[in-house]
Amino acid sequence: MQAPSPGSVDKNPPKEILWKIVPHRFFLGRSQTRSWGVGSVAFLHPESDVSSKSYMCLYKITLEQFNDVLVQENRLRPVEAINALFDLSDLESITKTKSLNLDALKGWYSNVVCLGTEGGHPILTMTCSNSDIELFKSGNLPMNAPSKEYRDTLVKGLVEGKQLSEEDAVAYINDGFPRPL
Repeated sequence: MQAPSPGSVDKNPPKEILWKIVPHRFFLGRSQTRSWGVGSVAFLHPESDVSSKSYMCLYKITLEQFNDVLVQENRLRPVEAINALFDLSDLESITKTKSLNLDALKGWYSNVVCLGTEGGHPILTMTCSNSDIELFKSGNLPMNAPSKEYRDTLVKGLVEGKQLSEEDAVAYINDGFPRPL
C-alpha cells in the first residue's frame, strides 16, 4: 500500500477467522486510489445473486473494530466519524433489511451489508452504495483492472486461505472487471 491504514484502536486479534462463499457478485471498480495507486479496488454487489459466488474471509471482531475499519475505508477524519458509526440499533436493523447505506460516510464503502449469520453472529461487509452500483452499470464509474500490487494481495489471500489455486485466483480476480454489472 502507498498509504497504510493504522488499523483498529483495539489491537486484539480476531476471535476467529474463516472462509465462506457468498452468492454476491465480486467486481473491481474505480480507476485510482490513494492507498494502491492506479487501478481498481474490490466491491461486492449488495444484492444477492444465486448465479454468482464470492470468496470472503470472515474475521470475528468487535463492533468497535468493525467501525474502525469502516471509518478508515471511507477516509473519514475522527471528528467526522462520530456521526457515521454503525451502532447496535443499526446492527439490529440490518439483520432484517440486509443493507444499510450510511450516507454520512460519503465514501466508496458507505453501504453495510448483512450476508447472513455464522455461529449466531451477523456477517457484515462494507461495499459501495446502491447509487454507485447504478453508476457502474451506466459506465459513469469505471470497472477496471486492479494495480499489480492490489491484485497480488487479493490472490495471496485467496491462495493462503486455501480457497483457490494461484491460477484460479488470478482468473477469479481477472473476471471481476470486464463483465458489466
